[in-house]
Amino acid sequence: MSIIRVLLVFFVFVSISHGQINRTVDKDSIIHLHSIAKELSTQRKFNEALSVGQKALASSNFIENDSLIAESYRTLGIVYIRMEYNKLAIENYRNSISYYERSNNQKGLMKIYNNIGYYLFKQKKYEEAEEQLRKSLALSENFSTDLSSIYPKYNIGQLFLDKKEYSKASDCFQKVITYCDTSEAYSATSKLLPTSYYFNGQALLGQQKIKKATEAYQQVIALSDENDPNYYELLALTYEQLIEVYSLQKNESGELNALEKHIQFYELHKKKQKDKTFEEILLKYGIDAYESRLEIIEEDRKLKEDYINWYEKLIYVLIVSLIILLLFTGFFYLNQRWRVRTNALLSKQNRQLFEAKKQIENVSKIRSNFFSLISHELRTPLYAIIGMTNLLLLEKPAEYQEKYLKSLKFSGEHLLAIINNILQMNKIEASKMNTVEEIVDLKKSIQNVITSVSFLVKENKNTITIKYDEGIPDQLLGDSLKISQILFNLLDNAVRYTYDGNITLAISKVSETNEHITLKFLIKDDGLGIPQQKKHIIFENLEKGVVLSEDNGYLDLGLGLTTVNNLLRVLKSKLHLKSVLNEGSEFYFQLELLKTETEEETTTVFESKVYNFSGLTVLIVDDNAVNGLLTQKILERKQIETKVVHSGFSALDILDEQEFDLILMDMFMPKLNGVETIEKIRENNNNIPIILLTAMEISDAYAKVVDAQISGVISKPFEPEMLYDKIDTVIKAINEE
Repeated sequence: MSIIRVLLVFFVFVSISHGQINRTVDKDSIIHLHSIAKELSTQRKFNEALSVGQKALASSNFIENDSLIAESYRTLGIVYIRMEYNKLAIENYRNSISYYERSNNQKGLMKIYNNIGYYLFKQKKYEEAEEQLRKSLALSENFSTDLSSIYPKYNIGQLFLDKKEYSKASDCFQKVITYCDTSEAYSATSKLLPTSYYFNGQALLGQQKIKKATEAYQQVIALSDENDPNYYELLALTYEQLIEVYSLQKNESGELNALEKHIQFYELHKKKQKDKTFEEILLKYGIDAYESRLEIIEEDRKLKEDYINWYEKLIYVLIVSLIILLLFTGFFYLNQRWRVRTNALLSKQNRQLFEAKKQIENVSKIRSNFFSLISHELRTPLYAIIGMTNLLLLEKPAEYQEKYLKSLKFSGEHLLAIINNILQMNKIEASKMNTVEEIVDLKKSIQNVITSVSFLVKENKNTITIKYDEGIPDQLLGDSLKISQILFNLLDNAVRYTYDGNITLAISKVSETNEHITLKFLIKDDGLGIPQQKKHIIFENLEKGVVLSEDNGYLDLGLGLTTVNNLLRVLKSKLHLKSVLNEGSEFYFQLELLKTETEEETTTVFESKVYNFSGLTVLIVDDNAVNGLLTQKILERKQIETKVVHSGFSALDILDEQEFDLILMDMFMPKLNGVETIEKIRENNNNIPIILLTAMEISDAYAKVVDAQISGVISKPFEPEMLYDKIDTVIKAINEE
């Protein structure tokens, strides 16, 4: 009996320990969600920030952790403040108080009372604000070594200054100044000290202490960096106060100098505000403005067509009436008259419709160019990020460094996938996407997709099960790239919203004829799921997400499912969904593929292929110094001799002096771009092989260099083995000739 009791005690101890470990993992995840929400709000991605904040709150309530619940409410308050919803911010701050008290988090209470007091003061609710700030001030005595302990004194000083209680205000700001001068916690990059001098100067000026106020304002100028845009507003306000001070002192030269400085920094501050506002407006409304204009033009065109149709019917009725009421001569006269008018009106309407069509085409062209430019500008730095990460991984880093580098590579590749999804959507909307018929290796595609999401699978502690019908023929024809993109987006979505769960990827045969085979693709998970009333939203184009419930947070579906739905539409298929909230989701679709008797080509395995580039010399032409260096390092790993130049003109000059076996040419360069440089090289009867490296998509790149004599195109970012294989192919082709 005693043995059984010992075993029961051991079992209970192990169970409790396991629960504590899981709870620790949950706490870390929630703390990470707080950081993500705050970062998203600084980027003005408020919907996503609120989604993550609500998810953190729901998780905190689930594990019943009062401290994390309080921090979740505080995080939501910060997001609402940045959205300028002060009422909602204060409401969330107040919600956190009871939870901070339960968890005895005195420091958290100090910060919350300070935040509530500050924003009540901004709303001119002085009595309530002072009450909250005094509570924060009382708690701050326990945290004198922490910089946050001085902010209640700083904020209550502003309140006294606003109430014109200048002596109290000056006392507060003098204590803040003393703290900043003596405390090791204060950072020299903080604006707390110069702003405290500025407010103290206002308080001293209110007490008619002109000399001390002047000294305070001079301290502001001494502590402020005139070249830092963050100080423009403070310097403009300080010099504005000095104008008043020098005026009282009858110091005309000082007053004039202060006026000049005030105007200088005021204009710089306004320019900064204007540039910031313009960037936000352009970011938020730029594309929407073009789309709205397209809709207006289309509506106007329809109205004009309706008007023309109505007018033609009216003419017909009038003509019939005139036949009955008038003589043939009168009818002929009136008929001719109306016909002339109608032709003139139709001619005018046709001209207007022609102009409307031109406007629509121009807007469509602007949009297409915009997406191409964004693609190039985003892919260019991604090439450096992913490429440098690959090189560092090849240097056999320490284990902890390898983990960070793999995480960085995954993030870069995920961002590249998002960019590709956006471009796919733009092409589909512009009706520029066609299907490609090529050999489809389903097993290889599945392996590549699993590899792409393996990092996130490990992070979310998931397992993936593959179910593949062995009755599927090895030889199939279809659009391999689009199938891989569809499977990647669906699997990535399943992995992303499943935690410590199981995911199944199943491919089965539905039907088969002598020429075709119909396959069913299924991706199933036991993750968060989607509510019944919201399932239809994921099939709407550019939908941002699905609201699960007020208590359950916000599930962001992103662009992945929209891209899948659009790609399946191109492949003449449709995405289906079965989902139960908190139990999981099941996405499936069917594709009809061609069977083929063609012998499958041997797939090149980059990792095992051996290259012989001995004595090979390559000229790298890239205006981006970082990307040029990266390409050089990639080639030098295979003992290839390289030379890097940063413009088309430099390339032409060095080709006059030195011979190379191959040129790697960037597409976009200032003054003389890649295509123009190639044309100049060919004018000199130089037949050196040229491979084009570009941040554009390959299909778009080939469209731009259709007449250029090149040996191939590689889209950045790329795996080093892809470049080695292309160079090997080109060099072998030259040697065979």
